[in-house]
Amino acid sequence: MKLIKQFRLNRPADKRMAYFYGVVATDEQVWLLRNEEDDLLVLEGDEQYSFVLPVWPSRSFAEMESTHLEDPYEAFNMPLSQFIEELLIDVENDGGAAAIFPNQKDASIQTREEIIEMIRNI
Repeated sequence: MKLIKQFRLNRPADKRMAYFYGVVATDEQVWLLRNEEDDLLVLEGDEQYSFVLPVWPSRSFAEMESTHLEDPYEAFNMPLSQFIEELLIDVENDGGAAAIFPNQKDASIQTREEIIEMIRNI
């Protein structure tokens, strides 16, 4: 099973994003990482966003990525509705966006409206 997950994690960002939405639309939850102080893992943004909030479709994918971090982080789930209606609003108000199913190479960066649209179209 781990080999299959590693294969999915190494796929191109657009393929991981499609997988992410298929799982998230069914499970109605996303997975994030937090440290011992309950601070969420955020990554450096680009010229458009000051930071990005990484989210994964399952605990195992989040945990696999946490092994590459310098500090310890734990995976936790959040209901999709809370993610969209609360957390993403705060993220965007602070100049950020979501990094959908990131790996060590890349991620699809999306805004709250883009995420809502993707879920609506599933």
